Amino acid sequence: MACRPCAALAVTLLFLCAEAEGFTLCHAPTLQTKVFKYRIWDMDQKSLYLLNDQLVAGHLQGANAALEEKVFWVPNRSFAQARLPVILGIQNGTRCLASRAAPQPTLRLEDADITALPGAGEASAPFTFFRSYKDGLWRFESAANPGWFLCTSARAHEPLGLSRGPDATHVLDFYFQLC
Repeated sequence: MACRPCAALAVTLLFLCAEAEGFTLCHAPTLQTKVFKYRIWDMDQKSLYLLNDQLVAGHLQGANAALEEKVFWVPNRSFAQARLPVILGIQNGTRCLASRAAPQPTLRLEDADITALPGAGEASAPFTFFRSYKDGLWRFESAANPGWFLCTSARAHEPLGLSRGPDATHVLDFYFQLC
């Protein structure tokens, strides 16, 4: 019985000594990033698909429905979780939507690993969008360009872009459904 306190003290001293010398006895598990696969379409029922290396929105029917791109997303823990930050990509998360900070920001597809971006901290801002939800519809605000939202054109088969607000030419509201 007298050895139990000695053993506990020895283990405690071992941990304290290792910590003081900068050693770790075991590594904490790395943060795993789960990738979600969703279908996204705008409130005018336009689906997303690739055309000439651009992500566009249009009405896809019949055999063309197979062209629809699924959107892959991961949460980005580098930003306030209350804002629901996500990184959006297509093609299994190998090409991500990005918007670099600019007075007139544009939206591009960039080759990137969607699972590596959340670990990039502030450098992931161009790839990050804050989700907001109202009345069954989602909006995606650019983290790098506050006040600019992911949008489709009111016309079919036009590229996705960014807009400051909804108007006669831009649709900012999307349906977002788990695949």
